[in-house]
Amino acid sequence: MPKRHHHTESRLNNLSVNADPEHPVYREATTEIQKRLRYMVDKHSQVFVGHLEFRFPPEMETQNNNRHISNAIRKCRMKLKREGIDAQLVWAREQRNSDQPHYHCYPICDGNKVQHVQRVAGFFNEIWSREIDASPESNYVRYCPPQERADNNTGIRIRRHGSDAETQLHNASHWMSYAAKVNEKEKTPEGCRMFGFTQIPKA
Repeated sequence: MPKRHHHTESRLNNLSVNADPEHPVYREATTEIQKRLRYMVDKHSQVFVGHLEFRFPPEMETQNNNRHISNAIRKCRMKLKREGIDAQLVWAREQRNSDQPHYHCYPICDGNKVQHVQRVAGFFNEIWSREIDASPESNYVRYCPPQERADNNTGIRIRRHGSDAETQLHNASHWMSYAAKVNEKEKTPEGCRMFGFTQIPKA
């Protein structure tokens, strides 16, 4: 994603976006997020979207790259596939004032297979713990519910034939666009990716 343009309006590609002139998002990243959301909604009768936060132990020295999250996301995708869960994954790196980055990940899952995000968070926590050589009990992966729009208070569910399908699609786009916000990425090292996306299969 060589070009990064700021987007400051509340809609992009006919979907709701969490942006305004004081809180811009990266247009290209938001578009990639929306592509994966629409792909999953077109593919599955139900889609479940969760939000996970990945952190490092405070004493751990981190490198100026995304090796750990890239490895973890690849293994998480493989784990979901083994469990029979079709998913697209979006992640964003954030680092503003701290010495360590942290990451936000939004799993977009087949909602017929995922009822709440805790199961997915458990998979990801185990994999992340091994990646950073930490105890799973430390819970360096935690889920972040979307408050009033939550399904079982853990994520957003889009039912293709539900009366609220369009509303929930907008809610999910708005929620996920947080990952594309310009703020909190000031300390990203030169040449280090701010975002990652699993590939959409070619038709």
